[in-house]
Formats: sequence, structure tokens, C-alpha cells
Amino acid sequence: MKITTDKKFYRLLFSISIPIAIQNLITFAVSMIDTLMVGSLGEVQLSSVALANNLFFILMILLFGLASGSNIMISQYWGKKDVNSIHKILAIMYRVCTVIIIIFIAIAALLPTQFMSIFSNDIAVIQGGASYLRIVCIGYIFYGLTNCTIMMLRSVKTVKISMLVYSVSLLVNAFFNWVFIFGKFGFPALGIRGAAIATVMARITEFIIVIIFMIYFEKKIKLRPKHLLKVDKVILRDYVSTCTPVLFNELLWSTGSSMISVIVAKMGTSTVAANSINGVAQQFVTVFIFGLSNAAAVIIGNTIGEGKKNKAMEYAFTIGVFSVITGLIASGIIYVIKPIIVNFYNVPQSTKLIAMEIMSVTSIIVIFQALGSNMMMGVLRGGGDARFVLLNDIIFMWCVAIPGGFIAVDILGLPIVVVFFIIRCDEIIKSLVSIVRVSSGKWVRDVTRDFAIEEEE
Repeated sequence: MKITTDKKFYRLLFSISIPIAIQNLITFAVSMIDTLMVGSLGEVQLSSVALANNLFFILMILLFGLASGSNIMISQYWGKKDVNSIHKILAIMYRVCTVIIIIFIAIAALLPTQFMSIFSNDIAVIQGGASYLRIVCIGYIFYGLTNCTIMMLRSVKTVKISMLVYSVSLLVNAFFNWVFIFGKFGFPALGIRGAAIATVMARITEFIIVIIFMIYFEKKIKLRPKHLLKVDKVILRDYVSTCTPVLFNELLWSTGSSMISVIVAKMGTSTVAANSINGVAQQFVTVFIFGLSNAAAVIIGNTIGEGKKNKAMEYAFTIGVFSVITGLIASGIIYVIKPIIVNFYNVPQSTKLIAMEIMSVTSIIVIFQALGSNMMMGVLRGGGDARFVLLNDIIFMWCVAIPGGFIAVDILGLPIVVVFFIIRCDEIIKSLVSIVRVSSGKWVRDVTRDFAIEEEE
């Protein structure tokens, strides 16, 4: 296998991945501002919001899985220029999206204390997180519909709108964080409840911008309410077959990540706060990695939809090379910036030292994370091989990382650095297995139908 010399591929790769990377960078800035402002209130408040956001994290990953599964079909149908089938896929996607969101709003609004109790025994942390959840859940519906729409647009190579949406969202979130957390312009200082209100206002703003774009400016899909009224049974069968492994994959992965949060919480509030700081640093260095994986899924899906299997294989190898390069760059950056990042936070010196230890582990793991993410979420999913990704992603997390983490903390009492390496070791294994799968070529699957031919017959 060789690196492609196709200039069209490189233009497409960067034209998709760079805007998505910028969007991810803006999202990082939002997280950074949130944790800085909330962190200035103290370690308990920072831990409260970090643990409460596990619910949003699970929702976010589920919706990512829903949109990713939909995009496997959408990108391949776009390769065929079959917009009518894309409308039918979207009619199903938005219905499933709404059901998922309603479930999560119910948990946040009705069972916030019980949810927080899963992650912490600290009463102050539980109460703070519960008050945050009751407010922030209002934004879930706006986030869900907005995010699924933006991800759908990526499949047809419309990516710049996401930069506008999240740039405005950043400004709205930062401004109202400042107003409501600290009590400006005559408003009371609401602390973490103020952070929740600001988040909701940012989500509503995102939704309004996307609705305006879809009605007045989007010219490829031309989605209208009438397209969402009926569900096509043939498309529904294909949708269930293609999307169920992806959705199940993300459900198990996100709940697994929450189990890892339980392991982290067992090591104390300081470790939770330190891991929150590490999370922000990791999000910063992976912005282009995830931009690349999103671009990979679109390009591979479009190429297979066009019937070019050999070209898809060539592109996959090239993406693998880019993955290693971006992983090494991300590793170097996180190692260099770790002493700078921790000094932004109003936490004890002991917590800062823990955060730096965790970031040292992350600087190694991120190399494999880059490769695994682009091979699995980009190449394999884009190629229609969602079932393999499900098995590869879940087996090593649930059979190696999670039980290993509990044993390391509860039975062996190992140092924090060792524990964090154990709970992230699945990234190493998954990346190596995914390379073998991509090299085999067995992942190339056309999940579309030729409806024009079927109707003639």
C-alpha cells in the first residue's frame, strides 16, 4: 500500500478537517472558560460540575453515535447523489434523537441527586452537581438537534457553518458565565447555577443559527418539514442494521467512560479536579485529530458510494500516516504545556501535581488515540464496518481497562500514574487491532441501495 498522490484527496481532507478542527478548538475554549470560571470558585465546585457533566457526556457520545451511524449511510448516498434517500434517513435520525434527549432530560430533572451519588460520596459535591443538572438539562434538546444537524451537513461536505455556530456560542457562553457566575450588571452571583444558565443560553443560540441556515442558506440537502413526516420501511431496515452497532458502541463506550470516572472518584476529590484539568488539556491537543477522523469518514464513505474500493484503500493508508504524525505532535504539545495549564486553576499545589502526572500519561496515550480514532471512527465506520468497531472498542474497555482500574485502586492501591495508564491502556490495544483490520481490506462495505433500479424492476 502507498500514500496517495491524488491532489483532490488532500484538498478535500484539509477543507473538511480544518474547519472541524477549528470548531473543536472553539469547543475546547468553551470548556476551558467553564472550568476556569467554575474552578475559581474552588475545588468542590469544579468537581461538582465535572461529575455532573458525565450525564451530558453520555448524551453527547450517544448523539455522536447516532449521527455517525446516520452519516455512514448519508455519505455513501451523497456519493451516489441520492438526496431523496438522505431525506428519509434524516426523518429517522431526528425521531431517534428526540427520544434519547427526552430520556436524559428526565434523568437530570427528576433524579439528579441519585445520578451524582453514583460518582461521589461528598455531600457538597452531590448537592452542587444536582443543582447544576436541573438547570443545564434544558439545553439538551437544543444541543441534540443542533449537533445532529451539523454532523449531517459534514457528510455532504458543508462544514464552515459549524465554525460560525460555535464561535457565537463561545461568546454567548463566556459572557453569560461572567454575568451569572460572579453576579454582574445587578444579577446575583449564582456560582455553578449561573454556569448552567449560561450554557443553556449558548445552546439556544446555536439552535437558532442552525435553523436559520437550514431554512434560508442550505442548498445541497434542501431539507424541509415535509421530508420528516414519513418513515420509509426499506430505509428503516437499513438504518437499524447500520446504525444500531454504532449507537450501541457509543452507549457502552460512554457508560464505560463514566465507570472510569467512578474509578477516578475513588481516589478523591483532588484527583477528580486534577482529571478535569487533564481533560481540558487533552481536548486541546486532539482538536485536529478528531477533525481528521470526521474528514476521513466523509471521504471514505463518499469514495465507496462512488464504487472506488481500491481508491478507498489507498486513502485509508494515507490517513493512517497522518494519524501517527498528528498523534506525535499532540503528545509533544501536551507534555510541554502541562505546567502552564495547571497554573490557570485555583486549586491546591497537590492537585496541580496530580494533574501533571495524569497529563504525562495522556502524552503517551494520545499517540495511540490518534491512530485508533482515525482508523476506527474514520476509516472503518466510513467504510461501513461498524460491527467490527463495536467489538474492538468495547471488548478492551470493558474486559481490560475497567476491571483493571478497579483492581488497581480497590485491591492493589497502586499510584495514580499507574492507575491512569491502566484505565487508558485499551487505546493502545484498539489502535493496533484496527491497523490489522484496515490492512485486510475486509472493511469496505457499500450500505446503499440503487432505488432507481429497484423501481424500474
